[in-house]
Amino acid sequence: MSDITAILLAAGHGTRMKSDLIKVMHPIAGKPMIGHIVDNMRRAGLDDIVVVVGYQQERIRAYLGDRVRYAVQSEQLGTGHAVLQAADLIDETEGGHVLVMYGDNPFIGPELIQKLIRAHAEVDAAVTLLTAEVADPGSLGRILRDPETGAFLGSVEFKDATPEQRRIREIWPGVALFRRKGFTALLRRLDRNNAQREYYLPQAWEILLREGEKVQALLAASEEEALAPNDRVELARAEARLRRLINERHMRNGVTIINPDATYIDEDVEIGRDTVIWPFTFIHGKTVIGPNCKIGPMTTIVSSTVEAGSTVEQSVVEESYVGPGCRIGPMAHLRPGCELEGEAEIGNYAELKKAKVGRGVKCHHHAYLGDAAIGAGANIGAGTITANYNGVEKFRTEIGSGAFIGTNVNLIAPITVGDGALIAAGSTVGPRTEIPADALVVERAQAVIKEGRAASLKEAWRQRKKKREGV
Repeated sequence: MSDITAILLAAGHGTRMKSDLIKVMHPIAGKPMIGHIVDNMRRAGLDDIVVVVGYQQERIRAYLGDRVRYAVQSEQLGTGHAVLQAADLIDETEGGHVLVMYGDNPFIGPELIQKLIRAHAEVDAAVTLLTAEVADPGSLGRILRDPETGAFLGSVEFKDATPEQRRIREIWPGVALFRRKGFTALLRRLDRNNAQREYYLPQAWEILLREGEKVQALLAASEEEALAPNDRVELARAEARLRRLINERHMRNGVTIINPDATYIDEDVEIGRDTVIWPFTFIHGKTVIGPNCKIGPMTTIVSSTVEAGSTVEQSVVEESYVGPGCRIGPMAHLRPGCELEGEAEIGNYAELKKAKVGRGVKCHHHAYLGDAAIGAGANIGAGTITANYNGVEKFRTEIGSGAFIGTNVNLIAPITVGDGALIAAGSTVGPRTEIPADALVVERAQAVIKEGRAASLKEAWRQRKKKREGV
């Protein structure tokens, strides 16, 4: 909707959070509050978004980048003053409308924004407010209506309200759509004749009402949609609600979630149909999980791709790619930068880091593969280590297709193991070794056997212990 400029207010401290972090950057379901709002605006079809920043603006700019434009409110003088800081960006377009929203409510979704836009256009209003009825309005401003007709008469801030007005349960949650023509001139007419000595945005529609303009209040938001979290208790409630909505969306799209109350999925996660998510699973970031997967229980996946038919059980996968039909776990750890082709098996207590693993590779137990490339069909024995770091530099290990690495092998990088080669159990090989294809490598020291020495050695140990203890 190119004729709408969206103004998102994000300059305030949010002091009730009692945090060193600005309120709008507090995360809910893996994304800062303001990120949810910008995404909801985009989904509603709005492509011109201006964020009014002030306190900790560098954090907001670093997060949102060039997805939005910015205006700066250097001094906190109220909502009307905040919107006015974007005047130049508002006035650069003629015609159309201006949507104002607070930057701390992630529950004003795209459908509700579109409903507001339609209602505004139907009556050609000067401004349309989104309102809601809530059980406990607290210190929020109240909406005033004609008791007989229900017509909108105006609004009043809590500190300026009479006891009777404070009993009203209809509130304005900070969303309003204005006609662009004359809007910034209207903002310049606001004054500070109120209890807080601030420029209130609601005074704008009071002026419009007095001048006979069409002003409407659309009672369309639910209580859950309207109330933004203001402290850590409300933040936790908002987190629980949003995660419940996310889980319900996936389940309606064909994902089985065994226990939604014990499953934590971030907003941007994508999951294919017929995948099963077991309890105590955390799926974060921009993770994509294909169809027919089994994830969990007790699994964490961060910003990774897991292709169709794969299993990740009691394991951690971070910023990695897991191909189709793979099996990860239990108790495996894929650190960032891993790439697994199809049907690879990474088992108990195996750890991989920046490892490229070919199709059908088996690495079942207690191995560490760091900065390594493993060819298709290779077998990695229990306790195998790629020694990739010398304290100063990292080095690569290359293992060819079909190679067999025996139990308790140390491969000291840089090292290349050819296709089909066999490294015997217990061998330590490298660095800077190139093992040919189909070669057998055995590296072991000759065992030294001294018969009958065990008992005398143990007695010597006991005597030394007694001497130390002064016995």
